[in-house]
Amino acid sequence: MSNDQKHDDAEAIDDQMLDEVIDLADYASRSVKPPKAKGYRIRVNRESFVFELPNPTREQILEKAGLVPVNLWTLRLKLHGGAFDRIEPNEHVDLTQPGAEKFKALPNDQTEG
Repeated sequence: MSNDQKHDDAEAIDDQMLDEVIDLADYASRSVKPPKAKGYRIRVNRESFVFELPNPTREQILEKAGLVPVNLWTLRLKLHGGAFDRIEPNEHVDLTQPGAEKFKALPNDQTEG
């Protein structure tokens, strides 16, 4: 099998959509890029929520978690290994990025530590 054919086969698998809801924390713990799926289970402050789109906005995540008004909250994405990325207003989050584990939301007047 040629390298081109292997690459094409890998792309075909990558383009397939799973007909199920996948848990992002499970893929992050295995350091595997999540596949396209019917839904993505994420955690926000220890509660689980499912998104059908792989790229929700910061506001959509906070609203689904019941953290409104959204402008009163800071949202951070925890990556596998412990790093946190701050999600800015109107920013989309790629739930299929490797290592995306969970979200931490804090009131704007509170800091971690």
